[in-house]
Amino acid sequence: MIKRIFAIDIGNTAATVGFYEGGRLLNFGSMHYSDIPKYASKLAACGKKSHLDVVISSVFPKITAFLKYKLQSIKGLSIWVVGSNLPVKIRHNYKNFNGLGCDRKVNIYGATKMYRLPMLVIDYGTAITFDYIDSKGVFQGGMIIPGPETAYRALGQRAALLPKKLPMPKKSKSFLGRNTRECMESGILEGYGAMTDELILRFRKRYGQNLRVLATGGFAEVIRPYAKHIDTVDPKHSTKSLLALWRNYQR
Repeated sequence: MIKRIFAIDIGNTAATVGFYEGGRLLNFGSMHYSDIPKYASKLAACGKKSHLDVVISSVFPKITAFLKYKLQSIKGLSIWVVGSNLPVKIRHNYKNFNGLGCDRKVNIYGATKMYRLPMLVIDYGTAITFDYIDSKGVFQGGMIIPGPETAYRALGQRAALLPKKLPMPKKSKSFLGRNTRECMESGILEGYGAMTDELILRFRKRYGQNLRVLATGGFAEVIRPYAKHIDTVDPKHSTKSLLALWRNYQR
């Protein structure tokens, strides 16, 4: 029987989803929480005799509870929740591992299974997380920084004379802004790119020049042109990691 997996990574503002059939990614994207049950129902219905496994990683407990309630009434699927009936086993030196977000655990797990170590995993979302895994596959710790959109929106909200509701830019028109909006766009993109590069250099100085860098999350591809020291960008890393985690648990 072909394995059909609907991987859901629930963030603070939206969900990243990936549908895998026989290990092959058929659909990937961002989805609002309220649309997930309807999509899962369609997947379950079109599978005929093939079962659907829904694998959820979440940093938003209320949304997790909502999805479990909606999904449990759909025939032909099973629900797996990271940290509940789907444990994540990672070697670590973290003081409060139980308090580590599921999103970080899943990304770290996936990095140890799919990449050559040592590895620095940078996840660009509402917050940016930098997570360092050493050459032996041990998670040593990391950093949490306000994400680019979080900072961009806060700037408009806290500074009286700046625009309040500008969309997060995908690219800047030039290095130097010629008006307020262009200055904000260049500042957030060039600034976060420069911060990323400098932190990578500091990590490599401390932990070795062979440290590889993986960037993922919703803003990874936006920041990539402004950060030259990132080795790999993979927005699908979280759903790939959920697939790897589920497969390993089934063995």
